[in-house]
This record gives sequence, C-alpha cells and structure tokens, in this order.
Amino acid sequence: MRRKKEPRSLKGDCSGGIEGLPLQLLIMVVVAGLGLTIIMGWMNSISAPRSIGEVFVSPSEITVHDDDGDGLYTREGIMLTVTVTDQSGERLEGATVMLEGANVQTGTGGIVRGTTDSHGQVLFTGLKVEQFGARLTTITVTVAKGDYGVDSSYEIPVIPG
Repeated sequence: MRRKKEPRSLKGDCSGGIEGLPLQLLIMVVVAGLGLTIIMGWMNSISAPRSIGEVFVSPSEITVHDDDGDGLYTREGIMLTVTVTDQSGERLEGATVMLEGANVQTGTGGIVRGTTDSHGQVLFTGLKVEQFGARLTTITVTVAKGDYGVDSSYEIPVIPG
C-alpha cells in the first residue's frame, strides 16, 4: 500500500520564492515606476513656451490735420519707434513689426514693415498717415517672430486735430 503524502508546510521550505499574486504585484510596481520615470524625464525636457511680452511705441499717438478743408486729414514725415520685449522683459531681436490702418504708408507709398535690432527696436521714418473725416481711427501694430507667435494687441490712436 502506498503511503499518503502529507501536505507540506511552507515554513520549512527554503527553496520557495515569490509566486502568484505577490509576484504580479511586484512586477506591476516595477513597470509603473519605470513608466513614471520615462514620462517625468520626457516632461522635464519640455521648455516653457516663449511669447512676445510687451510692445512700446513712441510717440503713443498721432495727430492729423485737414489743412485745405477737403475732409482729408493727413500728416507726413512721421517718425515712430517700436520696442518689443519677450515674456521675461528682455528686448527681442529679429521680430517683424508691421503697421496697418489709417492708410499708413512709407514715404514712397509702400507697406510699413521692419525688423527689430539687437536692442529690440525698429525705427520708422518718413511715414504718411491719412484718413477721411474727423473721426478717431487707429493703427494696429503687429509683431511676429518664429517660436514667439504673433501679437496684434497694440493700437496707436490717430486723432484729428
């Protein structure tokens, strides 16, 4: 007759290891830790987005006059300085600046466009502005640069005088 096997106790089994549910939980914790490490490493390499900070224009307004009474208010020989900064307040070099509205144009009748220098400034000289009627209009200053985006929030008031 064969002898019946007695159930073995784990207390005396030194060759046993982690099996079953504890092993699965350990594997899940290790995989989750690795995944979290990879994601955090990727997120730390992402830099904050850059943007155009502020736009300053001098003079801050333009006055136009109707010298001959025909309802056309004009002014020629206008000089404007536009200064552009980034989100941290540093002067922004290489930004494109455009002026639009109130029929603003260069002395030769062209589009008013310039690029900021190393001091974040662009100087426009010999500009001409004209508008019909004695109403308040504005010139929109649009600033754009590659990774910094576009900012059209600054407007120069054109005031009939």
